[in-house]
Amino acid sequence: MHPSDEDDQRPDSPRADGGRAPVDRRFAALVGALRTGDPRFARRVSEPHRLRSGQIMTLLGFVATVLLGLIPLTLGIHLQAAVLLTLGAIGTAFSPVLVPPVVGVVLARVRPLW
Repeated sequence: MHPSDEDDQRPDSPRADGGRAPVDRRFAALVGALRTGDPRFARRVSEPHRLRSGQIMTLLGFVATVLLGLIPLTLGIHLQAAVLLTLGAIGTAFSPVLVPPVVGVVLARVRPLW
């Protein structure tokens, strides 16, 4: 028996012929049974590519910092407008701190099914 034949015998190793390993087939059968019994459970478990709430909070904190901080700050420097400089400085300082917790509270109340 060659070492490559021994590797093909293990249940958790990928097969050389491109087929699924027995563990993968059992997992697919388990997820299929859960999907049949409770479609919402299978949808929540089997789609990890969606944005999580922490990623949404980070993204919206970044967008708010750019919109409320960097753009007014840049325009204030360019136009020499004290109002835009002040708004940009305040937006740059406080948007990354205030926006993510506010988004977290909103997401906790909405509770989307993802």
